[in-house]
Amino acid sequence: MTVPTTLPGPTSESPVRVPASTTPADAWSPLAIASERCKGCELCITACPHHVLALDERVVNRLGYHPVRLTDPAGCTSCVICARVCPDVVFTIYAPRKAVRE
Repeated sequence: MTVPTTLPGPTSESPVRVPASTTPADAWSPLAIASERCKGCELCITACPHHVLALDERVVNRLGYHPVRLTDPAGCTSCVICARVCPDVVFTIYAPRKAVRE
């Protein structure tokens, strides 16, 4: 009996996971979204008064759902409504940066 010397693993043809956020890493965002916990219920999308949330149809998380994503970081006012209606607690809200007084 022969034993393979290398274990089968990912190849260059393996599908690549697309991150839920496509913004640059250094860009500030008012929301941090735990995409792996999101069940795509759309309660936050419906509740958002600024309409800056949408389901990311390009991504399927480990639960098998399309997670929510922030479509316009500049349009988000950190009002916290999305976090209040989310049953899966996927949102962390950050306050906008204050202007520096001189």
